[in-house]
Amino acid sequence: MTIAALATAPFRAAIGVIRMSGPQAFSIARSVLRYQNGALIEEGQKRNVSFARIVDGDEVIDEAVVCAFRGPHSYTGEDTVEFSCHGGVYLLQRVLRLLFDRGARQAEGGEFTKRAFLNGKSDLTRAEGVMDLIDSQYANAARVAMSELDGTVGRSISEIRDELLGICAKLLAYVDYPDDEIGEVSTDEIAALLDSSIHRVTALCDSYGVGRILRDGVRTALCGRPNVGKSSLMNRMAGTDRSIVTDVAGTTRDTVDACVVFGDVKLNLTDTAGIRETRDPVEQIGVSRARGEMEKAELILCVFAPDCNAEDEDLAEEALQHQGKTIFLFNKSDLAPQKPLPPWADRAPAFRVSAKTAMGMDAVADCVKALFTAQGTSASTVISNGRQYQCLCRVKTALQRARQNLALTPDVIVSDLEQAVAAVGEITGQTVSEQVIHEIFSRFCVGK
Repeated sequence: MTIAALATAPFRAAIGVIRMSGPQAFSIARSVLRYQNGALIEEGQKRNVSFARIVDGDEVIDEAVVCAFRGPHSYTGEDTVEFSCHGGVYLLQRVLRLLFDRGARQAEGGEFTKRAFLNGKSDLTRAEGVMDLIDSQYANAARVAMSELDGTVGRSISEIRDELLGICAKLLAYVDYPDDEIGEVSTDEIAALLDSSIHRVTALCDSYGVGRILRDGVRTALCGRPNVGKSSLMNRMAGTDRSIVTDVAGTTRDTVDACVVFGDVKLNLTDTAGIRETRDPVEQIGVSRARGEMEKAELILCVFAPDCNAEDEDLAEEALQHQGKTIFLFNKSDLAPQKPLPPWADRAPAFRVSAKTAMGMDAVADCVKALFTAQGTSASTVISNGRQYQCLCRVKTALQRARQNLALTPDVIVSDLEQAVAAVGEITGQTVSEQVIHEIFSRFCVGK
């Protein structure tokens, strides 16, 4: 069936692109196009760009640049036509209705990319890279997605699969033809091959910590006593008045969220209520939520005023007990630039900052970048997709089990390796179920 959809946003713009793919793409396009010179695509051509009018009978609807791609030399692997029309909402809908009247149907979300996968033009890692690139909100996330789209992840996974199939072949040859001149398979040789594969898979699994942060961001809590300037720092980092700022202690009683890019790292930032002992039942709830955010955070920005006291030291100790990384921010330092930091400040990275003047914020950004983008990983390929990571964990478990079973018969080891190969195939789509395919492409926008 031939499908068609708007490939650009459904808003008024200079240009709007309509994409059509399928066995009738060329015949439908020819039925709605009128050329003064040239043609949609000549026999034997792989692709062609032309200028034509789009017509409905005798009525001219629009003028468009028309790109024709003959399958398999197209994104989907099928005959494909793209119409670059004027970007009026009415015009684009009129052209789409015309294509539907001629035999095309509305494409489902992600159906063009799904057809590319089914026609062998892309594996699942590259398809997921398409969506990750569209969703990326800053440079590092886009770079990871582009690496995925470029096939870097798929190639690494294919190399691992080839390694595992090679080990299986050695074992199966010995099992199936024990009397031939193949010779007994060396346990040391198989152990070395398994160790190599386990090392590669482990490196990819370890890279997910960095990849997930680059893709999804770091859960970050701004905490401190009342009136130390947490909300002002929140607004400084967000670049807008996200939190209410007053001189009244306890102004922030609930959590306030913002997504910011800070130090080339995406921070999912939460401003919290000032932590102190209070009898106000509403403020008590805010303090409880603040402590809850600290417990869940991957990064705690612990904010202090120049006049630190024992309560600040207790709060610093509390922050350091949580699993997230902690940075101490001594705010309002423009008011007391020479005041020495307390002795306990050396227990975490500490910075003199000013939410008012931005003093010290560049140094904090550099620290965040060092903490979350320079984390060690031995993999040249970074995994940022949760589905791929879960599959790799299953591969690693199966390989470790095969390593432990070396003392058993070869067919037991082969069984473990076959489970690993199947899990690897799920990553690229070679052994994936229709349900998983549907789930992946259902997240795509229409027209992609």
